Amino acid sequence: MLRLKQYLFLMASSVMVILWAGTAVAGKADNTLRIAMSGPIVPLDIYTNPSDEAALGGSAVFNTLVAYNTKRSAYVGVIAESWKSIDPLTLEVKIKPGLTFQDGSPLNAEDVAYTVNFLVNPDTKFVRKARFLVFSGAEKVDDLTVRIKLREPYAMLMARLTGMPIFPSDLHSKLGENFADWGRAPVGSGPYKVVQFDQAKGIILERWEGYKLGPIPEVKRVILRSIPDAQSQMAEMMVKGIDLMIADTPEIVTALTANPDIAATDVEDLTYHFAYVDAAGRSELKVFKDKRVRQAVFHAIDRSAIKKKLITGGSAVKDLDRICFPFQVDCPDDAKPLSYDPQKAKALLAEAGYANGFDLQVSTWGLSRPVAEAIVGYLRAVGIRAKVDILTLAAYRKKQADGNLQMLVAYYTHGGLPDAGVGLEYYYSAPSQDYSGDARLFELTTLANREMDGAKRLQLMREAYDRMQNEAFIAPIAKSPSVIVHSKDVVVNSATRGDVQYAQWSFLESYGTTPPILGWAK
Repeated sequence: MLRLKQYLFLMASSVMVILWAGTAVAGKADNTLRIAMSGPIVPLDIYTNPSDEAALGGSAVFNTLVAYNTKRSAYVGVIAESWKSIDPLTLEVKIKPGLTFQDGSPLNAEDVAYTVNFLVNPDTKFVRKARFLVFSGAEKVDDLTVRIKLREPYAMLMARLTGMPIFPSDLHSKLGENFADWGRAPVGSGPYKVVQFDQAKGIILERWEGYKLGPIPEVKRVILRSIPDAQSQMAEMMVKGIDLMIADTPEIVTALTANPDIAATDVEDLTYHFAYVDAAGRSELKVFKDKRVRQAVFHAIDRSAIKKKLITGGSAVKDLDRICFPFQVDCPDDAKPLSYDPQKAKALLAEAGYANGFDLQVSTWGLSRPVAEAIVGYLRAVGIRAKVDILTLAAYRKKQADGNLQMLVAYYTHGGLPDAGVGLEYYYSAPSQDYSGDARLFELTTLANREMDGAKRLQLMREAYDRMQNEAFIAPIAKSPSVIVHSKDVVVNSATRGDVQYAQWSFLESYGTTPPILGWAK
């Protein structure tokens, strides 16, 4: 209650400041949707700027070859009309005829081949280039046919293509070594064009009336503004300076929806909170090499209470029983996470020789901080002398690579990709990220993500996901839905696309018969 009162007080103060300054009224009347973003304005290129902000704007401007239909559990063509495997290392893709980019230039096989070859070019350096190292290149066969080449068999190829926007070869190549500037004035084939990019004022997108690859969006103009402070975003919502924001705490939702003109809509995607411990003994703390201690930690955590009290969306959020999602390709079913049982936790600790507990540092960063703080409380209740170690993203990555994490509570998104192999790759492909010390998990990850036989791959995936859970290396804590607070003039409708993979990517994305999830109330 105290935190809610603080929110209300700060919001009221901020509202007075904004009213004094005079804010333009947003809304349906001028067919302009104003969205607040917590991060800075960045160029709309997810290759060089892998962020929520770049994903939101980039998915409106660009298209990918394929998308994943979670209702049908199948990949569907966007730019691609069809595809087939020529051999284990070659995928042939046919491009839909008659496509153009927003400047009127044709979109064809040359552009697809250029994009792939740009990504694998050893001279192009960008964040997360490693995601594309499995590609060896691409070659144009004819104007509507391209062959994508791999270095090795790769079961997640189609999933990777869902997150790979296609660029116009002639315009992008002109930038040369200055390719990082591309997202400031990009040209794509998506439903919106960039008409203004200003890192101080924001980004203005306008609907492209010539869009051919999906439903024409209802919203004509979108303004993306950077408002880092949550209280300032709330104040802007109250005075109709913005139409939409993402709430990261239940208190924000409660405070704003007290206004009858404001609503909140939950959109569950692939974002979730997890916890793992240093089973490998990389840090100075070696207690987690004992499976009983690992189990004790996870038995001590009341996941249901955390979901109800801390996760925006509360009890309505579905349980998470694995660190993958049922609609993802090859996510095994029938998971049984360790139950909340503090007495069993104490008994396991005593059995392992730690009846008096031990000192533990629980590292965390970003939106997982409240979850980590709650977990520390549960661990203290069973005798573990835990404390929270709050890190920046950069500090977390360094501490992880240096082998200094004792226990981590964080969140992950599967990269917004619809294949459960992404999770295995994230945790068990790079030694710098591994805290299990389990050679079999690394082996299973490699085998599963190279296995092209569906039945054999699922068997490998099940062994891997069962192993990480049965050995108590890692535990799912809770889903973390995107809770969209919006004017009642705005409709947030994800029903047409089924399960959402990445909410920000879906806000303005349109393909096939699937419209953007944002529109206007009738």
